Amino acid sequence: MKNIAIGILSIWLLVACDPVVDNKEMGGVVSESELKLDVHATTEGGNEIVMTNNTPGVGSYWDHITGISTKQTVTAALPFLGEQTIKFIGFCDGGQVATTRTVTITKIDHPVAKEWAFFAGSGTNGKAWVWNLEDYDAVYGTGGWLTEFEPSWDVTPVEELEDLDCELMFDLNGGPNLSKIDADGNVLEKGTFSFDMSVVKTNPDNGEQWSLGQLKLTGVSVLSGHAFYDESNTITTFEILELTDDTMVLCWNPSDAEAWTDATFWCFRKK
Repeated sequence: MKNIAIGILSIWLLVACDPVVDNKEMGGVVSESELKLDVHATTEGGNEIVMTNNTPGVGSYWDHITGISTKQTVTAALPFLGEQTIKFIGFCDGGQVATTRTVTITKIDHPVAKEWAFFAGSGTNGKAWVWNLEDYDAVYGTGGWLTEFEPSWDVTPVEELEDLDCELMFDLNGGPNLSKIDADGNVLEKGTFSFDMSVVKTNPDNGEQWSLGQLKLTGVSVLSGHAFYDESNTITTFEILELTDDTMVLCWNPSDAEAWTDATFWCFRKK
């Protein structure tokens, strides 16, 4: 009996210690050259772009500059002129494969958000913005956060504005560009801009909508682009209080600031 027990125990140990092996192989990764992608404009030189992934067994991730999509086919109206790069990532059983496609846009012939034209115009020249000295007594200063719409508390006199003769140039040539330019035409700063008109704030006193959306800058700021009481605090995210083809009013305060605290305001007009 003892020998039988030892034999059974030995068999059990062999079985228990033998690893379970799953020999199912992971699928392969499609090479970039095997991707079957169709990226084209619906009109010659137009801004409506159709992107289709015709590669069997490959999932899609499209980055078309203004957004992303995981659909096999997606259509987007781009607001930018010039050569645009569409990014694609294909998802295979064994991993990912990335590539790009380019399109050249020479005209905006399909509707885009009106704010693109408000900021940068609809042509290749872009749009220049300067201080709005025509409609406001003060164009840079403080006012009530979430409650007021222009600088009316502490303000900088016009003659003391640090960049009185400078301008902001928004354009859509190749992307959402923004440049700060001095009176001699020298580019002082250059970067990009984006906006989100779904990000709005309300006046807590009456519950009414206070801001129209939010403007975000990268690599550049506006004229006198710092907090009013702290020149070392460069501002790149602004609440949009007014935006038309001719006028723009921006505001900033820390996101956790209480209503009626000192916010910084900027008032611009189309040059």
